[in-house]
Amino acid sequence: MAQNANSKRPGTPPQGQSQQQQQQQQQQQPQSQQPQSQQAQSQQQRGQPRPNGPFSASDLNRIVLEYLNKKGYHRTEAMLRAESGRTLTSPNKQSPANVKTGKLPEPKTTPAGVDKNAKPVSNPAIPAKRDSSSAVVSEEQLKETTSSENYIRAYSMLKNWVDSSLEIYKPELQYILYPIFIYLFLILVSKNALHARRFFDRFSPDFKINHSSEINRLFSVNSVDHIKENEVANAFHTNRYKVTISRTTLNLLLYFLNENEGVGGSLIISAINQHLDPNVVDTVTSKDQLADGIKVIESSGNADDSDINTAKVKLGPYPRDQEFSKEIETELKIRDDQEKRSDKHTLVQEYKVMNNEPYEEPTPDIKEEEREKEKEKEKEKEKDKENGEKTETSGADDKGTDDKDGETEEKEETNETAPTPKTEEKKPVTKAQQPQLEDANMESPALDALPLPPKTTLDIKLEVQRVKESRDAIKLDNLQLALPSVCMYTFHNTNRDMTSLEFSDDCRLAAAGFQDSQIKLFSLDGSPLGNRYDPDLPEDATSKTLVGHSGTVYSTSFSPDNRYLVSSSEDKTVRLWSLDTHSALVSYKGHNHPVWDVKFSPLGHYFATASHDHTARLWSCDHIYPLRIFAGHLNDVDCVSFHPNGCYLFTGSSDKTCRMWDIATGDCVRLFLGLTAPVISTCVSPDGRWLSTGSEDGIINVWDIGTGKRLKQMRGHGKNAIYSLAYCKEGNALISGGADHSVRVWDLKKATTESGPEPEQAFVGYLGDVTGSINQDIKEYGRRRTVIPTNDLVASFYTKKTPVFKVKFTRSNLALAGGAYRD
Repeated sequence: MAQNANSKRPGTPPQGQSQQQQQQQQQQQPQSQQPQSQQAQSQQQRGQPRPNGPFSASDLNRIVLEYLNKKGYHRTEAMLRAESGRTLTSPNKQSPANVKTGKLPEPKTTPAGVDKNAKPVSNPAIPAKRDSSSAVVSEEQLKETTSSENYIRAYSMLKNWVDSSLEIYKPELQYILYPIFIYLFLILVSKNALHARRFFDRFSPDFKINHSSEINRLFSVNSVDHIKENEVANAFHTNRYKVTISRTTLNLLLYFLNENEGVGGSLIISAINQHLDPNVVDTVTSKDQLADGIKVIESSGNADDSDINTAKVKLGPYPRDQEFSKEIETELKIRDDQEKRSDKHTLVQEYKVMNNEPYEEPTPDIKEEEREKEKEKEKEKEKDKENGEKTETSGADDKGTDDKDGETEEKEETNETAPTPKTEEKKPVTKAQQPQLEDANMESPALDALPLPPKTTLDIKLEVQRVKESRDAIKLDNLQLALPSVCMYTFHNTNRDMTSLEFSDDCRLAAAGFQDSQIKLFSLDGSPLGNRYDPDLPEDATSKTLVGHSGTVYSTSFSPDNRYLVSSSEDKTVRLWSLDTHSALVSYKGHNHPVWDVKFSPLGHYFATASHDHTARLWSCDHIYPLRIFAGHLNDVDCVSFHPNGCYLFTGSSDKTCRMWDIATGDCVRLFLGLTAPVISTCVSPDGRWLSTGSEDGIINVWDIGTGKRLKQMRGHGKNAIYSLAYCKEGNALISGGADHSVRVWDLKKATTESGPEPEQAFVGYLGDVTGSINQDIKEYGRRRTVIPTNDLVASFYTKKTPVFKVKFTRSNLALAGGAYRD
């Protein structure tokens, strides 16, 4: 009965039991036994009664702390720990009743049976994990929060936010995404190799363009041992990645991550804090970003890009054939003698100016003296004629004296009119009388760099015509004084089928491509296109249709002599047309997919194509197979253009890069990175030093070809694609046409190292067209699609509803533009 009573009342000691017996029972229990509170708790769960015995103060404190922790009363728990003032120990550890050893057992820092996150007061250096509300996070919650799925979800959230950010912040945010991606990948490798591989395969293509070498070397990392063995992975794992970011962009990023801390933002913040070394500046420049990254892998990871952009190139003009130049100069001298114009340069002088050759230009004083001499000589000739008539009957002695007098007079005249030593020194004058920049890349290529057909008399006539047009061209070397005017050609009733437009070099013809596989030629000056080779065409017809392709015609290009036309189509072919007979001559096959663009070389004979098969190809008119295949882009090659010397080719691609190829070797010699959208238009300055690229996002990038670095960005077309670019003759002005139904004029020298002096009183147009552009964009597209233009936007010319497909500067510096009216 006593035992039954004791089992009903476990908290009271049994009757008749002495204290000595209780001590003997405690000695018989092993030291490794669990604490009584934990044992009692387990027995309660099984429905068994607790063992008999009193509770010490430490046991009671421990039980209360467990209860408070389980119920979530963390503040009360902390206050109780602070007031207890002693380390929690296991039951009866301080009792000296251990007679077997005679020693007191050492206390444990963490009592058994207590939550692992509940640390004793005597060891406050290792606090428990807590969330934003100061609540203790259990180990299970911590594992769930830092799971591999949450890392992937957090990065996907960050990437989506960066892609939807404003254009002004997007480049910097995308720049910092790369190191975050790498470090999250290394963290996932240590957690779950399978999830790390999925994460890498999903997001690594975003960085293959700018960091292809490092991405390829990280592809083989699948375990923690691989991180130690892989040079790139180990460099990232053991070093901080330095990244330059503006203060505003960093604050924007941290605010977003803090706002989304509960859904993965804390994981990104932790990675940034542990692995990144941000260099916070007010404004990010390309010079600041030179020190970014990890120095250990710079020599290996970015070796490919640096080697490409340091390759030597020759950007000077293509050398002239001496015999051909002499024939042209002879023809130009004949024209100069016929014209006898003293108010402008002679044609010979202009020809030397075009080829950057020095020439002797007399000063105005010498010109006036020569005019006076000519007048005096004419008067003397008239007097000599009169004197000759009067002295016909005179004797021989008089004639002799007259001859002597004439000789002495001529000698006196020559002595009087002899130029002084000052006037004899004639300095060579170049085109703009500006010192040429010393640049090793501005050398001219060799004369035999490209095999070219021999020159003909037609080439001489064309060159003479170019010299005339160059001399009579409008001067746009100073945009502070005047702006170019634009002649706009609008095509109506195209039913939205018109896909391309091209002007000939003499600006007498225009060729338009259509979706119904036709090409239409138009006469711009009104001259008839009919000829004896085409009897079906009326003699007074000003347009002609060329039929031959079996798919949409995406691009056309005229030859420099305006006798031929090449066209590219969806049917994977390129066709050569004769403008004399209006018939197809050759069909060039080689591409495996549609051909997006085609361009004739400025030297003639060669042309280049860009295709959906990720390649660009070089062709010659006398071969039906490609001479060069330029492979290296990761996506469609959308546009091609030649360097003015004809020895290099530029390609723009949907992989957001632009490449420069050496035609002689077929190698890529420049790689232009940092673009934010596919490149759909390119253009090179007349002096061959600068490259301009137009993208689908409405941004124009200006590059220095020699160094491969970007000089500046120009915004003004909103978020609309830029279809065409063109430089003026002097190379200081650029015009662009795009899908926003406008033609824009840009000052290229502004905000660069070669910018000219600002005028004291500039005309209204030179102050920029920023306000007018913003108002027009708001009117057309609303405020959300409006982008603030840069200050180098000089003028904007708007159409009604005509996307501008093509812009072009003539040799006379007249700006042409054309497009199809959209109903």
